[in-house]
Amino acid sequence: MRVMSKSKNLTTRAKPKTKSKPATPPAFTKPALPQPTAVPPSRAHASAYHYPLLIEDGVVGKELLRWFEGIEEVRNMPWRKKWLDPAECEGGEEFGSLLERRAYEVWVSEVMLQQTRVSTVIPYFNTWISKWPTVDALAEASHDDVLSVWKGLGYYSRATRLHDGAKVVVSAKDGPCKIPSGVDALQKIPGIGRYTAGAVSSIAFGEAEPVLDGNVARVLSRQLGLYVDAKDKKSTDVLWEVADVLVKSVAGYPDEGRSSIPGQWNQALMELGSTICTPRPKCDECPIRRTCRVYAEGETLSLKKAAVTTVVPDIEDACTLCLQLDTEDLATAPEDAGDDEDDAPPKPVKRRKVETKPANTISNYFSSRMTPKPKPEPATPASSDASLQPTTDPSTKRKIPTPTPAQTKAIATYCSLFPKKMPKKAVPEEDAVVCVISAPATRSLDKRRWLIEQRPAKGLLASLWQFPQQTLPPAIKHTAASRKATARAYVESLGLGSLDGRDARELGSLVHVFTHLKLTMYVVHIGLETDGEILEGAPARKWVATEDMGGETLSTGMRRCWELVAAT
Repeated sequence: MRVMSKSKNLTTRAKPKTKSKPATPPAFTKPALPQPTAVPPSRAHASAYHYPLLIEDGVVGKELLRWFEGIEEVRNMPWRKKWLDPAECEGGEEFGSLLERRAYEVWVSEVMLQQTRVSTVIPYFNTWISKWPTVDALAEASHDDVLSVWKGLGYYSRATRLHDGAKVVVSAKDGPCKIPSGVDALQKIPGIGRYTAGAVSSIAFGEAEPVLDGNVARVLSRQLGLYVDAKDKKSTDVLWEVADVLVKSVAGYPDEGRSSIPGQWNQALMELGSTICTPRPKCDECPIRRTCRVYAEGETLSLKKAAVTTVVPDIEDACTLCLQLDTEDLATAPEDAGDDEDDAPPKPVKRRKVETKPANTISNYFSSRMTPKPKPEPATPASSDASLQPTTDPSTKRKIPTPTPAQTKAIATYCSLFPKKMPKKAVPEEDAVVCVISAPATRSLDKRRWLIEQRPAKGLLASLWQFPQQTLPPAIKHTAASRKATARAYVESLGLGSLDGRDARELGSLVHVFTHLKLTMYVVHIGLETDGEILEGAPARKWVATEDMGGETLSTGMRRCWELVAAT
């Protein structure tokens, strides 16, 4: 394996030069001399400070790959398989079919894993692949079947795009491997963006292409010392550029051809971000903390390195990307650090009175509030933990003591500030009346039929089935009586038949939070004397027997409404 070539600047590409496109301007240039650790709170530093030390320290790159090899065995997932090496396979057509299936599995897994936990995805992935083992099989499936298998996984538009993408792939190309290997061609498929294209290209085809999701962005922002909003376009462009240079460097591109390394490298970064370099990081377990700029900054604070001074760069060399570090961010970091994790919320931080130095600095905060004074300990040999020695030159590693548990916690607390956490925008709120219509009224609930309708093919919860609902005007205050009146008027407008003479019953309310909407649903049950004919036209509607309701592709919110009805 060839590990990380030393490039003169971050955007150097070894691809054949073309005259049609100008050279990409560098995000960061390799510094002529090692950059000193930035000292909070000012963190004054040059742009060159963000040049990735991972490029310089090939040993750390190997350590990350070795770490992931061990993790693969522990966290076994059905979509993680050995890379298909063309040199080890015989028969072009058979190899092409195997490669297509491998690419298809990576594609499906990456789409399912978007905003969804691994533990939730595994059974859905296994069911999906069992039902549609190839892209051809998925292309031939009915859309209702696709939505039915996806039921409960959420974000149903992902299933629609997967299905549409499969049909495009099958119709556009013939041969043993219909799925393209290049990121440009992959991004022309519906539902495949830059991230998914990079994952499929690198993991399945061995191409040296980058990936960047929330986990990788967090890892890279800490490695580079970038205190930025990772979702900002300017910051995202820089992180994509860095990810691209790193994967090409570690894969030996372009001297080396396709291999397993790009896929392993990308998966290692994703795994590191999801298990160790989390919003509340476990820095003491990180295999690449030696090259982490933010870890070095936190270490400087927690180990009370008073001799470290701030080096102010020339104005033309100063970093223009990083935001100002706020001491308030540090003070609230223990409470906020777990907001985005799957784990239980962090325990409240206990406050206690301690003597502090007059100066109000972050280092004082760490010394007096975060780090109790440790008892004297025997000197630790420098070789006891070589991974704790950040440097740009492995041959001149500086000797530092091993942090105590309290200091390790303080370092992780500081690292949790990166990338910059921006205030969350308020989610719009909406109220709606969900009309649960049943007929005939003379029968018991388990003998009745229920009216559902299909949502539009595009937009929120596309093509899913639901109970008819009416959005309530936001400016008008509503009551239980007004909501029931709204439901009765709406049902009468459908022309389905006469109501059973009894008043509509409000069964309760449910709150369902979407990504960009908080919806309060007031569930109103209305019975009809007979299940009348359904008017033609959009939206499509149908009567469903009680015993068949469980098989319908209702959204999660509508299934909660049905559970409320069934419980009455």
